[in-house]
Amino acid sequence: MDPRIIDQDTGEELWTAAQCAEHSGTARGTFTSYAGRGRAPEPVARLHGLTLWRAAEVRDWHAGRARR
Repeated sequence: MDPRIIDQDTGEELWTAAQCAEHSGTARGTFTSYAGRGRAPEPVARLHGLTLWRAAEVRDWHAGRARR
């Protein structure tokens, strides 16, 4: 099973902190710490206690990080 959260208004895929961390190769706590200090994309929504980020923004952020 591969459940996904899609914003009904925009059609954008949204990721949890765990998904963002997995994509970026960091621990979940590290990713949320980066986001809290403005070193990663800001979250865009909360749903049933989950903080969510736009997957495209996280992909772009990570690609920029990897080039350094």
